[in-house]
Amino acid sequence: MSGRIVTLSWPWTAGLVGMALSLGTPIEVRAWDANDRQLYNNKMALLQVIRDGAGQRAAQSGDVETLCLVLGIGVDVTERYVQAKPKDEQIRKRLKGMRKDLLSCLALMQQTR
Repeated sequence: MSGRIVTLSWPWTAGLVGMALSLGTPIEVRAWDANDRQLYNNKMALLQVIRDGAGQRAAQSGDVETLCLVLGIGVDVTERYVQAKPKDEQIRKRLKGMRKDLLSCLALMQQTR
């Protein structure tokens, strides 16, 4: 061993810690309140950063699995929000698009195997 400490780059470390903190508490445990949409938006903003990184990684190294995983997490977060707020048409439409993206990613992953 060289004795060097290998660290993740700061944005990835902050992103992973933030995701663990924001997604780690099950939604069912918390009461949805007036800040629901802001909570959802914060989670999705964090996932956007992670998704962008996963997309770059997929383009550079062919790691489509990680991209599909992140897309799946986004779909799950959005489905939970829609379950709690079924009248939010904007998010329902977004969920349809997200599901299409996930299915496309999974199809691409199958082709690359």
